[in-house]
Amino acid sequence: MFVRVRLLATILYSLFSIVCTQAAAPAPEFLFPSGGKQGATVSVNVGGKLDGWPVSAWTDHSGLVFKPATNSGNYTVTIGADVLPGAHLVRFYNGDGAAEPRPFVVGLRDEILEVEPNDDFRKAQRLAKSVVVVNGKLEKAGDVDSFAVTAEQGKWIVAAVDAYALGSSVDPVVQILDERGVRVAFNHDTHNLDALAAWQAKSAGTYTVQVYGFAHPPAADVAAKGSAAFVYRLTVTTGPFARLVFPSGVKRGAKSAVSLLGWNLEKAGATQMVDASHTQAADQLLFLAAALTGDALVVDVGETNEVTEVEPNDTAAAAQPIVLPATLNGRIGKPGDVDRFAFTAKKNERFNWQVRAAALHSPLAARLRMEDTNGVPLVQQESGDGTDPKLGWNAPADGTYVMAITDMYGKGGWDHIYRIEHVAQPPNFTATIPTHAFFVENGKTNEIKITLSRNEGFKEKLTLSVKGLPDGVTAKPAAVPDKSGEVQVELIASADAKASSGPIEIMLSAPEVRPPLSRAATYSLRGGGTRGDRLINDGHVAWLTVANKPAPPPPPKKKKG
Repeated sequence: MFVRVRLLATILYSLFSIVCTQAAAPAPEFLFPSGGKQGATVSVNVGGKLDGWPVSAWTDHSGLVFKPATNSGNYTVTIGADVLPGAHLVRFYNGDGAAEPRPFVVGLRDEILEVEPNDDFRKAQRLAKSVVVVNGKLEKAGDVDSFAVTAEQGKWIVAAVDAYALGSSVDPVVQILDERGVRVAFNHDTHNLDALAAWQAKSAGTYTVQVYGFAHPPAADVAAKGSAAFVYRLTVTTGPFARLVFPSGVKRGAKSAVSLLGWNLEKAGATQMVDASHTQAADQLLFLAAALTGDALVVDVGETNEVTEVEPNDTAAAAQPIVLPATLNGRIGKPGDVDRFAFTAKKNERFNWQVRAAALHSPLAARLRMEDTNGVPLVQQESGDGTDPKLGWNAPADGTYVMAITDMYGKGGWDHIYRIEHVAQPPNFTATIPTHAFFVENGKTNEIKITLSRNEGFKEKLTLSVKGLPDGVTAKPAAVPDKSGEVQVELIASADAKASSGPIEIMLSAPEVRPPLSRAATYSLRGGGTRGDRLINDGHVAWLTVANKPAPPPPPKKKKG
């Protein structure tokens, strides 16, 4: 009996040891602050589950370094002067796996932390500078964060918040109050769930910017919510602020000048050069920092000659003549504005029109319509939930036709920019993987499925490879099919493969294309129930963990919005 009890105790102890030594992969819920100024060193707290402290961190730039501090969840972050402004990815990992990467924003403006209590506009946290980034949290139900800013007469107060775009489960609101506490500006959504409010001061004085938010996905009750994970970055400025560029795109392979659009830009009237000379065929968007302000801007990349809209062109009779192929740049400059373009077509000639507005962070909810020269509608398409319309159309007869674009809600303004393309991109390909991280036990094999899309008739030979594999792990790719579909690669770990955890890239290459074309498979960072762009929508650096034990169970999934 004693022997049996002792044997049972030994078994239970062994099982307990296995459980204890097999920690879960990190599961961070937020980074606070979620960004810092270029060249600075900041302390960052990472909330969530980080077993086996210290937990290592990988970033997408060698100059951005997260060093674990003594206290669990805290890191000293060094932001090198060579780290480009904008959102970067940081990933936390241990010997049992890696978390999905999260964005960390590198900016050019001074940054501060929110200080409570500041719910009441009469007790607002005073901002000492004319431009600053506030890192804050909406920590409790009903939380409202207030910030006092001084503005000269005629200056615009601009308040722009990133929260949803950071991955926070919050739908933020921004409002501006005058000195009496009366609301003078309000915004709930822009191109995504994040908000931006701008108001021109009627007189010199001190005004209040407030931030609060609702849970996303929405809760049963409509009320301001709070959580330690409701992290945000709020830019408040009475100085130059760039939101968009115009024209909102450039021709691939060229260097082109664009104008900044935004507030307090009188002295900026400045243009900025955009270099699209090194973009590849499937690169649709460029991201750049405005030289004057440091704001992150989105620029489209097109394939044909760029044409800019010329007013007046509101009626079919006044439609602007265009010669195709061309990419059209314009704006719905006032409520009710309609832009029309006239072109000739042959019977049964096919046109595939693509509007790009929301994709460029424009508030335009586009309606695209084909008309005859008398203004009679032939066919139309409208924007969906945060998406831009596409319209396929065959000319019914030889003749002249008119394409019309407007806002489907009758809105308009200087920021309602758009681009219309009618030619497809050149033949190219894309590849996606279902998840951001993989695990293989030594002596075992893990099979990864890649979804391949051959676009616009791309038929060239493709090869598959994996970059960054550790010693003892090899890749056995299947032949890449000559059609769109699924292709597999096996990751094989030898029996004596050492434990490791590191980045890999799954590459598809077209060696016979000139110049050779190579592209990493991507995974989505958007989450479910997407309501517009995140700061980074997709990742291409995946992760591989090699261990001498089975993969631990994944952390429970949180609802994403």
